Amino acid sequence: MEGISKIKCLLGVELYEISDKFIYNLRTAQKHRQNVFDYLPKYVLNTNAGQHNQPVTAEYHHQFVGLFSNDTTNDYHLYFSLETLDYTLEEEISNVGIEDLFKKFDFLKLLAKFVPQSEDDLSKFVFPRMNYLIVEITYDVTYDHDGGYDYDMDIDISGYLNDKLEPTYFNQ
Repeated sequence: MEGISKIKCLLGVELYEISDKFIYNLRTAQKHRQNVFDYLPKYVLNTNAGQHNQPVTAEYHHQFVGLFSNDTTNDYHLYFSLETLDYTLEEEISNVGIEDLFKKFDFLKLLAKFVPQSEDDLSKFVFPRMNYLIVEITYDVTYDHDGGYDYDMDIDISGYLNDKLEPTYFNQ
């Protein structure tokens, strides 16, 4: 029961580059302007001071983007969805949430490996392109001398699948 176990998982990423103007136009087309986030990918990068581009829920982080017509700059933001492909990673996400689980990773660097789809693709319902990050979960199980076990978990994003779906690791 004691020891170290490593599990590799895939995290699917749908990546889009979306402008303030697109969000404004989408908001004005809605009866309730806050419903805009029902039609956009769930996450953006946390670009606040002191943060390092970890995923954060777009609905809260971009709640004021595209509210007014004078805000319709051509600033683009990376919006993305994250989808698990196995139960182990899904369980870890459900325990702490995506934002806390991946808070130490700079997703701007990770997502730079992928080509984002356009807002035109999003508005015309083009089939989304799924990219994959390789996530390694390490469990360290030790005996706690009270008859039970202590479990420590460490997570790392070690690479991605390239265009041929071959693993490509960051530290090689």
